[in-house]
Amino acid sequence: MADSDFDRFKDIDKLLKGITDPVGLRANLTLRSLFEQKLSELGMSAAGALEILGIERRTLDGILDATQKRVDFVALAKIASFLEITKEELILVYMRALELTNAEDLRETEKRKFIVNNFDLVTLRKIGLIESINDFARIEQELISFFGFNSIFDYGKQRISPAFSEGAIKPKSGLNREFWIQSAALSFQQINNGFNYERKALLEYFPKIRWHSMNVEKGLFQVIRSLFKLGITVIYQPPIPTVHLRGATFAVNDKPCIVLTDYRGFYPTLWFALIHELFHVLFDWEEIKQNIYHLSDAETDLFTVQEKETEANNFAREFLFGREKSDVVRPHLDDRYFIDKYARENQVHPSIIYVFEAHDADQTESAKAWSRAQRHNPEISKCLTSLINNPWQERKSIRELAKQRVEEIFKVD
Repeated sequence: MADSDFDRFKDIDKLLKGITDPVGLRANLTLRSLFEQKLSELGMSAAGALEILGIERRTLDGILDATQKRVDFVALAKIASFLEITKEELILVYMRALELTNAEDLRETEKRKFIVNNFDLVTLRKIGLIESINDFARIEQELISFFGFNSIFDYGKQRISPAFSEGAIKPKSGLNREFWIQSAALSFQQINNGFNYERKALLEYFPKIRWHSMNVEKGLFQVIRSLFKLGITVIYQPPIPTVHLRGATFAVNDKPCIVLTDYRGFYPTLWFALIHELFHVLFDWEEIKQNIYHLSDAETDLFTVQEKETEANNFAREFLFGREKSDVVRPHLDDRYFIDKYARENQVHPSIIYVFEAHDADQTESAKAWSRAQRHNPEISKCLTSLINNPWQERKSIRELAKQRVEEIFKVD
């Protein structure tokens, strides 16, 4: 049977169903028209009907026109009996009228429901992006302004699956994670890198990355500028409570995009996350473009994700400062001169050595090792300033931030 014949028979069945289905007919009528039709059949006035029904004119009009705020169910049952229709039919027609009469109120309810279902308002207020968790009109405008949407329902229309570089703590809220993802993804779309990505060019540039870590204020900035010309867009985005991620890799317009953050405030973490994500770009790019494995959720092969994450972590570790080098410096961790000299010889910032040592330390030495790493951690704000660290509470729109990044970071001389 041809598709056109199938559609033809479907339409015929639909028409015949309408003839035999009184609900189908009456659903297209209003209670007011049904009531007036019944009065005409009976040759009765509205006053006479009120006598039979035993209800007030205001109650009758409120039900017939779907304007009554409080529903009198006894009156509904009386009207159904008078019209000789079932209570189910009457409710169907009445609800349809309510939807038309109160369309704006229902629309507002849908907006509020959508906001509550898609945003962790408590967290968004905590980070300063919104003022209130109860004023939904204001919340809607603040979110629309931030994302640059025409409607709050535009949020989440383009789902993007990143290859996550997670910290040891798993994220508590999927809503916050999705907000973080969407914010970054829209930023990349606004920046719209015009350079083509070529894997060979990245492989050639890769060995030049590490020594930039020694320049806290401008090193990462310079690497990000160079990567942009290789078709790879990297941005920094502030952390969000419960979203314990170091970074994520996206495919936007078929080009690699990396977002970094600093949920624990360690300078070396930015470099580790960058190398980790670049590993995904080099070796998992086809999968990233197809959005196959990147989210660690119920629909994902978790073993595959964990295996790839471990591989990316090991690569980042060995590239920046391998375990054999850590074995060399471990007896000299309290000798600042030795560590600084060894770091320079290996073209890394000393803080990277201390953080890796803290990460490798056993449970008995962990607290001491992390305390030492903290003491030798450079002021991360010096690095973030050049990356455009825009705190959420400043409430710059994604469009404004993208423009600023293009002008201050990605502008080609």
